[in-house]
Amino acid sequence: MSFLLPKLTSKKEVDQAIKSTAEKVLVLRFGRDEDPVCLQLDDILSKTSPGLSKMAAIYLVDVDRTPVYTHYFDISYIPSTVFFFNGQHMKVDYGLSRLSHFPSATRDQELRDPTVPGTRTLLPWCHQISS
Repeated sequence: MSFLLPKLTSKKEVDQAIKSTAEKVLVLRFGRDEDPVCLQLDDILSKTSPGLSKMAAIYLVDVDRTPVYTHYFDISYIPSTVFFFNGQHMKVDYGLSRLSHFPSATRDQELRDPTVPGTRTLLPWCHQISS
């Protein structure tokens, strides 16, 4: 369902989306169009997009075409989702209650900030980017 959501294919397009999306949450899904896990998330995003159109703008960003952002947000696992509001990056805190849903996660993993370089929050549906 990747074809139903708009794609940003360059740093310039991502910059423009961040700057121009006002009074809505900007959702950037970083991944690859041909990746099966990304396609599953794209399907969910495309189904929810019409109902969220007044409060969120959703875009797909290819990790291979935007290496600057892939590096800046330290994206090592796909799919990865980054949120903005009025041009400001939003750090998302899922809370420790999420541990009960993912028994394989440890407290140490949950307390790391995924936006800080060198740290990761490992989730069972994500996989490492391969070159």
